[in-house]
Amino acid sequence: MILDGNWQDALEPIAKKNFNVGLKEIPAEKSMLFDVVKSDKLTETYLEIGDVGSMEEFNGSVAYDDISQGYKMTVTAKEMAKGIKIQRRFVRTDQLDIVKSLPKMLGLAARRRIALDVFYGYNNAFNSSITTLDTLSLCNSAHTSTNGGSNQGNSGSTAFSGVSVEATRLLMKKFLSNTDQRFEVKPDMLIVPPDLEEAAYELTASSGKVDTANNNKNFHQGKWKVLVSDWLEDTNNWFMVDSDLLKQFAVWNDVDSIDFAQSEDFDGIAAKYRAYMFYGFGFRDWRFTYGHAVS
Repeated sequence: MILDGNWQDALEPIAKKNFNVGLKEIPAEKSMLFDVVKSDKLTETYLEIGDVGSMEEFNGSVAYDDISQGYKMTVTAKEMAKGIKIQRRFVRTDQLDIVKSLPKMLGLAARRRIALDVFYGYNNAFNSSITTLDTLSLCNSAHTSTNGGSNQGNSGSTAFSGVSVEATRLLMKKFLSNTDQRFEVKPDMLIVPPDLEEAAYELTASSGKVDTANNNKNFHQGKWKVLVSDWLEDTNNWFMVDSDLLKQFAVWNDVDSIDFAQSEDFDGIAAKYRAYMFYGFGFRDWRFTYGHAVS
C-alpha cells in the first residue's frame, strides 16, 4: 500500500466501515426494554405524582383529592469510551487483516457495552446496584409508598414452570397504586436466559399442558412474548413484564449517540481511533415487572 503524509485520513473509511461491521446495529433490546429519548442534560429528574382515587357518587359537592409529590429520582448520564491504535507498519506491509480486525473489535466493544447496560437492571434486580423511585432494588419484597398505600413486593424465588408463571401473573394483576387503587397491570412478556429457552418455548407454544398426561388445553399458548437473552447472567432467574408499563417506567436518555473519530499519534507513528457514547438509564417505577431469584 502506497502511503503519503495523510495516510491516516486514507485509512479512516476502511476503519469506520469495519467499526460498523463490528457494531452491526444497536441491540434491538434497547428500544424493546426502554423508552429511548434524546437528552441534552447530564442529569434528568423524575418526580412521582400522587394518585387520584376512584370517582365517587355526587351528593351535591365534588370531592377533591389532595395530590402530593411522591418520590424523586435522578438518572445521571455516563460517558463511555474506548480507543485503538493502528501502527503505520501494519498498513505499509499490507497486513490488512489487522487493519480491519482492530476497528471491528472496537465496534464489538461498543455493542457489548450497550447490551450489558440494557440488561444491567435485570442482572442486578435483587440488589441495590440499581434502584427505583423508592430507593429499593428493582425487584424487592417490600416496596414502599409515599401516600399511605400498602407495602408491596415484586420479588419471588420460584423456578420457572407453568404453575409459577400463572401464579406470578396473578400476583402482578393485584399490584396496587400508591393509594391502594388497582394498577391495571397486563403482563405479556417473559424474559429468560438461554438455559430456560426450551422450557419457555414449550410453555408458550404447546397446545396441550406441558408436563402432564391429561393434555388439557394449554392456557399459556400464544399468550406471551418471550425474550431470550445471552446477556442474562444467572441461568435460573426469570422475569415477567408488562411491556406497555415497561416503556413508561424504564428510561434511557441518549445524550450523545455513538461517535467514531480518528486522529494521528505522531510520536507513536500510528493512527488512533476511538468510539464514544454518553447516556443514562434507570427505572421510574417497579410495577412493570416481577422477578424470581432462583437458587
